Amino acid sequence: MTNIFETLQTLFLQDLHELHQSQKRRWLILSMTRVVKEEHLGRCCYLAEEFLDPADLHRLKHTLGLDEQRWRAFKARVSG
Repeated sequence: MTNIFETLQTLFLQDLHELHQSQKRRWLILSMTRVVKEEHLGRCCYLAEEFLDPADLHRLKHTLGLDEQRWRAFKARVSG
């Protein structure tokens, strides 16, 4: 069975890849898709903070190449 770290890493990698692809193409119709992906990434950030210990959380951020500023930006995208 896949552990929480691997599951979250997979979710992040898929969403970050799709977000990058949509930004690269600059399709106007994808603006809503971008918002949805960024909100999903924000939710994943909250889940990671809840379920991972600090060392694994740091490792996840490092593996994904996300600094604190970008991490907080994704969290800020989550609708209240």
